[in-house]
Amino acid sequence: NKEAEMHMRMHLAAALLVLSSSVPLAAAPAKDKDYEWIDAKVIDITTESRGAAVVPLVALTGGPTTKTYYWIQTDDTIYVLGPVLTRSHLLNVTLHGPTKLAIDGNAAYILDDYGKDEKLRIVQRVARPKPEDSK
Repeated sequence: NKEAEMHMRMHLAAALLVLSSSVPLAAAPAKDKDYEWIDAKVIDITTESRGAAVVPLVALTGGPTTKTYYWIQTDDTIYVLGPVLTRSHLLNVTLHGPTKLAIDGNAAYILDDYGKDEKLRIVQRVARPKPEDSK
C-alpha cells in the first residue's frame, strides 16, 4: 500500500529530525585551541522528563525523553550546561566536586573527572551576587 509506505517514510523522516536535533554539539577537543581554563565547581545536576522521542528501530517506537543539565559555578557566574539527552553522553563529573571550564561563545568545555574535555551548550548564565562592601 503506497499510502502506508508514504506515511511510514514521513514518520521515519520526523524521527531522524528529532534525533539529529537532540544530539549534543559535536565535541571537537578543546586542546585544539588555547582556551582559558577557569576553576569551577559542579553545584547541581538536574534532570527533566517530558515530551517524547520517536526512535526508528525495526518499527518506530516512542518514549519519554530525559534532559540532563549541569550547573557549574565559577567565581562570578553560574553556568547551566546541556541538555544531554542520552545516557551514553552523560558527563563523568562529581556533584560538588571541582572541575575546569573554558567558555567559547555559547559553548562551554568542561573537564570530567578523568581530565577529558566535553563540549556542551550554555543554556543559561547567572551572575553571582558580589558581597557588598560594609562600611
